[in-house]
Amino acid sequence: MGVHRSTYINMDEANSELGVVTVDGKKLDSDSSGQDIVTVTDRSGHTLKFQLFQGVHYIPLFKVAILQQIKGLKMRPDDIYFSGYPRTGTNWTFEMTSMLLNGKAETIQRAKDLMELSQPDKLAQLPSPRIVNSHMKLCDSPDDVAALKCKVIYTLRDPKDVIVSLYNLLYDRPWSYGRYQGSLEDYLHLFLDGTVEVNGIFEHWRDAEKYFSQHPEIPVHLQSYEDAIKDPVRAVQTLSDFLGLPRDDDLCRAIAEKCNFSGMKIDKEPFTVKIDGESCLYRKGIVGDWKNWFNDQMLEDYYRVYEEKMAGSRFYETYARS
Repeated sequence: MGVHRSTYINMDEANSELGVVTVDGKKLDSDSSGQDIVTVTDRSGHTLKFQLFQGVHYIPLFKVAILQQIKGLKMRPDDIYFSGYPRTGTNWTFEMTSMLLNGKAETIQRAKDLMELSQPDKLAQLPSPRIVNSHMKLCDSPDDVAALKCKVIYTLRDPKDVIVSLYNLLYDRPWSYGRYQGSLEDYLHLFLDGTVEVNGIFEHWRDAEKYFSQHPEIPVHLQSYEDAIKDPVRAVQTLSDFLGLPRDDDLCRAIAEKCNFSGMKIDKEPFTVKIDGESCLYRKGIVGDWKNWFNDQMLEDYYRVYEEKMAGSRFYETYARS
């Protein structure tokens, strides 16, 4: 396995290797201007390309010009900053939170506003209270999040299920320059090394812990994917309480029902992110799918790194070896 930089990239050729990505039915323009492209090679020789921005791996879909503006993004005191590693239930949580703020169990007629894809002027046009979503580490969040003490929602999910979900999202799809053809086992070792999206979930979690300890005044809600699957009504109620809304249990039950995975997958189809016309964000929405993919050796390799990188973490026991 290894990483090397592409010292020169033909922008026309590079952009042509990316699939056509649409959000809310509208094509996203690809622009590799200023990107520091790195090629990550798995142990079987298969490659993935990322852009390296301030030491962090991101998909090339994100424009450098937007990433450069995020730290200085103007927030509002009533904004809800919604951070989470990819595939931890961010679309699901966005839908539940938005319905609560709207006061009705009706499908949100747009995709979530991912900061890495949104021009600041577009975010500025959103009515308050805004839900500003990002997959970036919290240390890279807008300075105003801490300065204004914005409410923060942080999503959690079993990393093993995240690995499987991310792999299925990436495999043989043109998210990057080219298509990844490695096996899940190949991808697992990239993930454990941190040479994947946002440098992997373990670094994301460690960064979140540091951020929360540095800013204890910020109100934080940890949204567990597994808890929300087990008791979705309770998950919505807890979100409602965190947002400071009057408790309406009938509304919470209606939102939990409206946000069930199978229904949401259909309802959000017109608005979801698609690549070359294929909707790929909503896959299974279950807990424990990793059991269908991991063999014993993969599990041993995973826990060896998990125990090394997450020992002492507030999140460790939640996802420790059982």
